[in-house]
Formats: sequence, C-alpha cells, structure tokens
Amino acid sequence: MADLKFSLGARLHGLRKERELSQRELAELAGLSPNAISLIERNEISPSVATLQRLAGALKVKMGYFFEGTAEARVIHTRAGERPAITSRGLVIEGLGARLDGQQMEPFCVTLAPQADTGREQVVHAGHELVCCLAGGVEYTVDGVVYLLHPGDLLLFEADLPHYWRNPGTETARLLLVLQAPGGLQDPAPRHFTEYPSVTHIG
Repeated sequence: MADLKFSLGARLHGLRKERELSQRELAELAGLSPNAISLIERNEISPSVATLQRLAGALKVKMGYFFEGTAEARVIHTRAGERPAITSRGLVIEGLGARLDGQQMEPFCVTLAPQADTGREQVVHAGHELVCCLAGGVEYTVDGVVYLLHPGDLLLFEADLPHYWRNPGTETARLLLVLQAPGGLQDPAPRHFTEYPSVTHIG
C-alpha cells in the first residue's frame, strides 16, 4: 500500500502542476478542500474511490491514471463529448483510444487556437505520422519543408524526420493526428506533447 500511496500522491501533484492549477483551484474544481488536496499529495491520507472520481473528473483523466496499470480492451467506443482531454494554452488534445492489446497507433483529435503551436523545438520519433485537417488551416513543417493543410487534406510521413506544427490563421483549427507506435512503444505522444506527460493516459 505504501508504494500505491506514493504513486498516487506523486501523480496527483504532477498532474495538477501540468494543468497549472493551485491546490485551491483544484479543490474548487473537484468539490474538495485545499487541505484534502495537500494531504493526498503528501500521501498523508488515502482518498476514497469517490474522491478519486472527483479528482479524475476535475483533471479530465480516467481514474486509472492514478494507478500503474490500465485495463486493456478489444473494442473502444468513445462517444462525442465523452473523450478524455487535456486543455492548455491554446491546445485541446482529445484521446481517441489507447487500450487495445498490442496497439501500435495513438489517435488524437487536436484543436488549435489561432497562432497555437507545438513549440519551435522540432519533434522526432519512431514510426509514421498521419495528419488529417478537419477544420481551419494547419501548417506542418517536415524536414524543413512547409505543408499547409486545409480541411480534408492529408499528410503522411516518416516520423524520424524533424517536424512541428502550428495554426497560422485567425480561425480555430482541428486535426486528426494518428501516431504510429511500433511494437506498442509509448514514444510518439510524449515526444509530441512534452509538456503534457499524462497524454498517454487519456485514451
């Protein structure tokens, strides 16, 4: 139980910092007291299942994020409006499913506010990457070449080529992003979303 408590407290603290929330702000979102948040993060109390559900809902992750294992499935059906998501600084990253046995792709729906981007540090990872622009315009730079994607446009490339993307326009853009993770490696998503380590748990 000590290991579980340490893992849970550390994960809660890390996730709260990732969301740029104070303990008081998280407490308000979850309907808990700031003192309760502090005690859980310091592993001084063990939260109930109901408390964990409140925290997971407030932080927009599945409750399983607080534990080491995640149950696998053979079919994942996620309804519109029920996708687990991360929202921060002009980006909304929605997980579209990541629990199939031996899964080799990581699908996301990404919404970018005008001028939002992945940052100028280029991303390199194993496998392939597929992008489909759903709305607005998305500018992808792959190995120094700029590709402007409009709704319906596709881009497929070898992901060991340096790349990054941004919304250069004045309208919100949306894209379907599918990252291939060969052999089930949890590598592409963390490299893309370096500031959001919980991204591998929102499927």
